[in-house]
Amino acid sequence: MIRRSMHFTVRSKMVSLLVGLMLLTAGVGGSVGAPKQRGPINVGMIPLLASPQKYNGKIIQTIGFLNIGSMRENDDLWLYEDDGKFSLYKNSFALDLSDDQRTQFIDLNHTYVLIEGTLHSKGPEGTNMNSGIIVHITRLAGWHPYRPFLPATPK
Repeated sequence: MIRRSMHFTVRSKMVSLLVGLMLLTAGVGGSVGAPKQRGPINVGMIPLLASPQKYNGKIIQTIGFLNIGSMRENDDLWLYEDDGKFSLYKNSFALDLSDDQRTQFIDLNHTYVLIEGTLHSKGPEGTNMNSGIIVHITRLAGWHPYRPFLPATPK
């Protein structure tokens, strides 16, 4: 009788162990195919501009030249300062800055910045001027060589 009781206990523990291992394996196997992004992808502007579709829908972090225009539609991140001067739009990403962000970051206008947000490889609605658009911007900080924007003084 004791032997039968021990055999039953060992068998129930083995079954519990096997069920636990199967559940653990099933849980791990479900996420192997699509790893979740843990943080922003740190990528330079050149790879972003070369193949923006590779980063479509992903949270990215990059460095570029910031232009906050007179209207929200003119907010862009350029590869180089001269690209903006000469309107080389394919070397830029449109930015979807809120009115509060535009006010908050105006001091960074016309400087190099580090930016973090979600990239969409298609241009803003109705245009294909830029190489894409960065939305849901969560970080915007000055980058070396940081030069504070100074408005033109009247003469």
